[in-house]
Amino acid sequence: MAKRSAKKYSKKNPFIMGRVGLILLLLVGVGFLFRSYLFPGNIFFGPEQGNDFKIIRDIALSHKFTLIGPKTDIAGVYHGPIFYYLAIIPFLFSHGDPYIIALFFIAIQSFSVLAIYLVSKELTESRRISVLSAILFAVSFGSISYSRWISGQNLTIPLSAFFFYFLLRFLKGDSKSLFLVAVTFGLMGQAEFINFLLASSVGLTVVLYNFKKVWMHSKVVLLASFIIALIFSIGNFFLFDLRHNFLITKSLMGLIGGTSGYFMPLSQSIRSSYSMFVESSMNTLGLPNVLITNVILVSIFGVLLLNFRKKPMYHILLFWLLIPNIVLMIMKHGALEQLYVILVAGLIIGVSIVIDFIWENIHPTIGIFAAVLLISTNVWLWFSYAPTNTRLFFQSTQPKLTYKDQLNAVDYVYAKANGRPFFFQAYTIPYFWQDGWEYIFWQRGTRNKINLPDEKHDELLYVIIQIDRSNPTFQSDWYKQTVSKWGILKDKMTFGEITVEERINEHTHEK
Repeated sequence: MAKRSAKKYSKKNPFIMGRVGLILLLLVGVGFLFRSYLFPGNIFFGPEQGNDFKIIRDIALSHKFTLIGPKTDIAGVYHGPIFYYLAIIPFLFSHGDPYIIALFFIAIQSFSVLAIYLVSKELTESRRISVLSAILFAVSFGSISYSRWISGQNLTIPLSAFFFYFLLRFLKGDSKSLFLVAVTFGLMGQAEFINFLLASSVGLTVVLYNFKKVWMHSKVVLLASFIIALIFSIGNFFLFDLRHNFLITKSLMGLIGGTSGYFMPLSQSIRSSYSMFVESSMNTLGLPNVLITNVILVSIFGVLLLNFRKKPMYHILLFWLLIPNIVLMIMKHGALEQLYVILVAGLIIGVSIVIDFIWENIHPTIGIFAAVLLISTNVWLWFSYAPTNTRLFFQSTQPKLTYKDQLNAVDYVYAKANGRPFFFQAYTIPYFWQDGWEYIFWQRGTRNKINLPDEKHDELLYVIIQIDRSNPTFQSDWYKQTVSKWGILKDKMTFGEITVEERINEHTHEK
């Protein structure tokens, strides 16, 4: 007779429909308001976003489906296409308006309040900690920043929360939750490729630590879950590799073998990765400086270790925060801030546990004061930095470039052309990557049924120049040696950081 699976897990509805439910819905609204603050003017729509949106457009309108998503910082390796296919929904309803599409993903991030509450409740079994975690996530400076980055990588936040939520339910006896662990694992990797490595490392550590509990479950469930994880994680990449001479596999093997990619000494990697972890934590928790961030991180790990035996599930959070850091250090590749998105929910739950520890073991008033202070700091940071787009990692090189100015520039070009054939050239950062401008011209032009820019008709040329504060000499030389030779300057207009020049080709003008 086959062994019985682990004890039946309670099927109690995790969504509280009373007072807490109302609080959570209110927090969803608060989170949405914070994340959409100053929209659409302050959207960052750069060349990478333009490239992604052109692919989304091709999928939605021309049915040019893709098995892969945006490129990673490793040559030949790509994220999954989950962002593209989710974006099709708002694309079709808005004629590809970046603002509406950004709001769609902001809504997903706002409803992630529920995911944070659920995983916190499953982990701590404390309603107070769970509600505090949801509040802190709603106003978290870093979480809000990530949600305004028009990219699929920030989908890691809700997916990681659900991954650990279902993992906790599985360890508590609900066998079927393992299927959802497998699905969320695959989707996490589709959003950010390195999540395959980070999440599997944490998952494997958890499995080894709880091996007896895991092995008690039905072997059919374990095998089926493994197959589901493979399908959702590498299925599309495997098909892509079959069609492209195993491009991704070869790139990964080259990276592992050290024949490709950038590597640094282990000691430097440890310092660099820890420094980036602290910076990411500082933004996520809305802390003012590195020193305080280090104190808070030590407090989180200290409280988790102190309660390691009293709270049997706290080891999950400890592994969640610790293992990805170790993996990134060992990789010796140089960690980017977005690689730490998988830790966002865990950090917020961790600091909520510390505040609850203060409440229970020192004094409730001090706990309340700590919570209010942290919430206030996040709110202050957001309203201080959001208007200038500073302290946002994805816009650090060009904080003053705004979508509002881009729209005004494009509308100005269309108005000046007044139906005449024209073309444009743009100075962008990264240099001369036109995709962002090409998409905006397409979106505004087709929506208003205006003739689109045409390279065959460059007799009338509009030069769009974004101020390059990082390399003004290069920009000045480019303007003198190149732009000045493009024809006679007829008119110019400035919109924020952007100047638009109308030029007439000299040879055409002479004729």
